[in-house]
Amino acid sequence: MTKGEDTRGQAIKQLAMVNRVARIALQDLSVRPMLQRIVDALAEEFDWEFVACARIDAARGEFVCEAVRSDLRSEIRVGYRRALGSGVVGECAVTGRTFDIEDARTHANMVDTLGGTLSELCVPVVHNGEVLAVLNAESRRLAAFRGQRVLLETVADQVAGILRAAALLEELQQANQTLRAANLNLEGETQRDELTGIANRRGFDRRLGAALAEGLQSGQPLALLLVDVDYFKAYNDSLGHPAGDACLGTIAGLLAEVVQDSLVTLARYGGEEFALIAPGASLTAATDLAGRLRRKVEARAIPHPASPLGWVTVSIGVALASPGDTGPQLVQRADTLLYEAKRGGRNRVACERLSS
Repeated sequence: MTKGEDTRGQAIKQLAMVNRVARIALQDLSVRPMLQRIVDALAEEFDWEFVACARIDAARGEFVCEAVRSDLRSEIRVGYRRALGSGVVGECAVTGRTFDIEDARTHANMVDTLGGTLSELCVPVVHNGEVLAVLNAESRRLAAFRGQRVLLETVADQVAGILRAAALLEELQQANQTLRAANLNLEGETQRDELTGIANRRGFDRRLGAALAEGLQSGQPLALLLVDVDYFKAYNDSLGHPAGDACLGTIAGLLAEVVQDSLVTLARYGGEEFALIAPGASLTAATDLAGRLRRKVEARAIPHPASPLGWVTVSIGVALASPGDTGPQLVQRADTLLYEAKRGGRNRVACERLSS
């Protein structure tokens, strides 16, 4: 083969390599797997003994290996770190210059990780004047990379664009995650009662609709409990609205203590009314829960100067969902039972009758 034919052959191989890198870049923008494929391609195409790519960790003042292919024993592995400025790779990262070393024995800053490195080619990956990474090839042969500098610099330019695109994609994904989190937080805030910290009417309506659909699909029972503070208007009139607000906050906390670590959803339905959605609860279990809620409030003995009992109590209506029930229908039945409890003397529970 003549020298001209050899040169043309090298040029064709180099062009093929550039095209191969371009195809790799189109596969995905997961940085480490992509860099590994590029490093593998360089090693395979040119029979290089050692090829690696290190990204710059400016925050820690280090470079870190992201991809490596070696036919020789080496201490370099993915995750290997070293200070910027140390060795040829570190010097390339700091200066942004290509180092094409045909005899590594003459280079003062050489760090031999192969146990006999004789030549090294280091090319910075630069975008807008910032060194993002370094492509590094090493060999135990002298002048092993003669004539390959332009190729590796071209590949480095491609990698720079790839890394920048990957960084932009990561920034976009992080921004989207932040936005989603903010939207979820906002949605949560719009469904939370400001006074008590539990779900508000909007949150209740959404959860009840979802619970009814889930119950219809699974065939599991669903109970609804409506809780009303007895003589609450009289409490406000005698002690004032700030005291009334404090009382509602205390009651919400007491109800929450009873249903904590359960699937029950507690919400402020409006005014002095609370609602509890109990998926999977039978009428017996829901009635038992209502009794525990009533006793919890009564045991707290919050003074109520306008109540015949002398302290704050609650009345509760318990209804069980029927197949095909809408939210309003279930609420209406529970509300009817709530007022049955009030007519019966307050501080009590009224529930639907079990069919025989």
